[in-house]
Amino acid sequence: MEKTIKWLIPQILVFFILGFKAKIFLAFLFIIIHEFCHFVVAVKIGVNVQNFKVHPLGTTLEISEYDELSPKEEILICIAGPIANIIMVLIFFCIKKYINIDFINNCIEINLVLGIFNLIPAFPLDGSKILKAILSRKMLYKTAYGITIIISYIISILFIALFFLELYIHNLNLSLILAGIFIIYTTYKEKERIMYIIMSDIIRKRKRLLKNKYIENKFLSVYYKQELLYILGLVDKNKFNIFYILNEEMKLLYTLSEDEVLEALKIYGNITLEEYVDIKSS
Repeated sequence: MEKTIKWLIPQILVFFILGFKAKIFLAFLFIIIHEFCHFVVAVKIGVNVQNFKVHPLGTTLEISEYDELSPKEEILICIAGPIANIIMVLIFFCIKKYINIDFINNCIEINLVLGIFNLIPAFPLDGSKILKAILSRKMLYKTAYGITIIISYIISILFIALFFLELYIHNLNLSLILAGIFIIYTTYKEKERIMYIIMSDIIRKRKRLLKNKYIENKFLSVYYKQELLYILGLVDKNKFNIFYILNEEMKLLYTLSEDEVLEALKIYGNITLEEYVDIKSS
């Protein structure tokens, strides 16, 4: 079971940044609706949702084997919240034509901010997961994750830079620097998960094989001076990976499967492929 935690802190912070302090309670209501839409779409597309909880620091969506979601499924679940906010903007905008009061204007403003802000590609916002899922359809999962992490760090730096810019013009906005620090923290935690996710995917593929009775293969040729962790970073999460270990003369030294990579790391640590081939040959 995986827990996908969506923090409310950065979303609340953005309302302080924009000076919406008096509208926080109304904003909190729409944030919960936003999160509930993620839950509804996940159930609708057949994802095994174990639980959905709302608490003071955020929401917890417990999904069985979340990291096994296809990029398309992940995009659908993550974009559901922002789309719901945009739909609410359109609904309240239509109501405004007949009832033009502050409450309606506040609802439009809050939902517009929520919809746009959550599409920012910074962890833990929806935009980062959407970007990662889109990139992973075109490149290795580790590469897609790495690019998303870099972009998330850049955005956090921009928040902090804006804080100092406002400070320079004699406007103290602590929400900006808090948002930047929070994004840095969550991005760092995500970075630590990359190899864990890849290793977990390898284990889950065995279940997928038993369930579907087949799994697609991917073959790669790798230079024998590389390390085992480098190999792990080349793993395609949706296929069973087999690596041909080659030397300078393009001679095949060894054929290594992804499950053997995990076993080798457990037993020998992060040794080179050359060292591993020598061990297997002796």
